[in-house]
Amino acid sequence: MDISTTPAAASEFRETPWPPLRNAVLGYLEQARPHTVWGIGEVDVTETLARLKRCQRELRCAVSFHAVVLHALSRAAAAHPGVMTYRHGRKLVTFSEVDVCTSIDRKIHGHRIAAAYCVRGAQRKSLAAINWELRVAINQPLPNDPAIHLRRKFARLPDFLRRWVNRMVTRDPHWVRRLYGTIGLTNVQSHGLNRAFWGLPPTVTTTTLAVGTIVDRLAFDPAGAVVGRKHLCLTGAADHAVIDGMALSRFAYHLIQLLEPGTALDDAFIAETRRLAAADPAHARPVSES
Repeated sequence: MDISTTPAAASEFRETPWPPLRNAVLGYLEQARPHTVWGIGEVDVTETLARLKRCQRELRCAVSFHAVVLHALSRAAAAHPGVMTYRHGRKLVTFSEVDVCTSIDRKIHGHRIAAAYCVRGAQRKSLAAINWELRVAINQPLPNDPAIHLRRKFARLPDFLRRWVNRMVTRDPHWVRRLYGTIGLTNVQSHGLNRAFWGLPPTVTTTTLAVGTIVDRLAFDPAGAVVGRKHLCLTGAADHAVIDGMALSRFAYHLIQLLEPGTALDDAFIAETRRLAAADPAHARPVSES
């Protein structure tokens, strides 16, 4: 008897309709840059986490570690605009605005999906403003961002039209910016996962940073004693057609310098967050990490 033609028992599987919004994910993957290179590493975030916990105790509400990374990424990218440079025919286009396209976990039409969200002009926003913007985006319908509406329309196009649109978008960096921003940030952290874990993300933007898990490491303190430290696993993906290793290493070094001390988690952050909470009490309650 041909096993391949034998119907399976109803209890062995279940079928659900294909969610049209997954077409937007497929479109993103089809636009991934072919000359992508990856680099992996670790950042000592012991001081940053200590400062974050202090802020949470003072504020009595959650502070997103993802927002801390996004804030540092925006500053480093603004200082090294090569990570936001794109080829457009025989020209190179370098953006000055750091529009960070990140993903937020949302339930849409009954399906749990990572929805793309752009923090526009992130290099001009404080950490408190970015943290609050992500809180609002996670807990209410996504704002009236034209890019969101464009992606939803794109997801409902027939397959052949989506492939044509994909080709047009990847050739024009201005369309990439409208849909996906100028730099990418994704997060593969999961509660309870305490082992080293890195993600190797596809990238539509020239550069994408992937946040992995936080793990315990042993290190020597200045006195030579062995101490425990918290290390963040990070992966960077970049289009090698337009940016080289030395430029990426300078950008990575600057990012590490911003992430490790966590100096943005200061009294000014606490004061501004309190002002934002007073102006928007509906989103002042504790929420999960983005």
